[in-house]
Amino acid sequence: MKEQLQLLMRLQDIDIQVDQQEAILEQLPQELQEMARNLVSLRHEISETQETMASIEIELQTKESELTVEQEKIKRSERRLLNIKNIKEHEALSREIRLGKKVAGEIEEILLDLMNRFEQLKKALEKKQAEYSDCENTLVNKKTQSEKILLDATKALESLKAEQQKLAENVNKEHYKRYTMVRKQRGNAIAEMVNGSCDGCHIAIPPQMGLQVLRQLEFIYCPNCHRILYVKPENIPSPNGAQ
Repeated sequence: MKEQLQLLMRLQDIDIQVDQQEAILEQLPQELQEMARNLVSLRHEISETQETMASIEIELQTKESELTVEQEKIKRSERRLLNIKNIKEHEALSREIRLGKKVAGEIEEILLDLMNRFEQLKKALEKKQAEYSDCENTLVNKKTQSEKILLDATKALESLKAEQQKLAENVNKEHYKRYTMVRKQRGNAIAEMVNGSCDGCHIAIPPQMGLQVLRQLEFIYCPNCHRILYVKPENIPSPNGAQ
């Protein structure tokens, strides 16, 4: 029984390591994919910002041209106003100048708003580009590191799988079947009994069952989580103390 228990305990250690290496092989590619998706998203945001800025630049040029035309009209009208003697014509041209200045003022407000938007987008673009550069460098470094980690994990997994199979072949079939079922449900199939309780589910073990665990003459299963119970050799009392 002790030999079988030791085999199963070693098998559990191997199984845990296998899980860890498989988690690495699964997790790292996912992390790289997530980082790559983030880069694509940032690149899309940068492209959209650049397109918006280009559109604003065109609108700025258009409004600047409109303002120039309006200002020239105002100047011409003001020069004409100096030579007009007729009161009605003077009033009509004055209204035209006031209207022109109002239109010019509105264009200037639009220009100011466009320039503010452009500056905000420029700052946002610089921030996104810096973030993109950082993410790109991080991804490149992560890929380089991951290649070695994945290679090491693959090699370790191959070695562990070989030992796992060898151990499984030497374990009693019924014990192995029970071990596999419990491990699938609980994560670990073997738990230490500590201070009279199962270390897997932390439920107190009945005293008589606890004595059977200490004697280690047969497999004893936790009545709650069904894990195989064991006690470390240094925690087993002397024969006189166990009675």
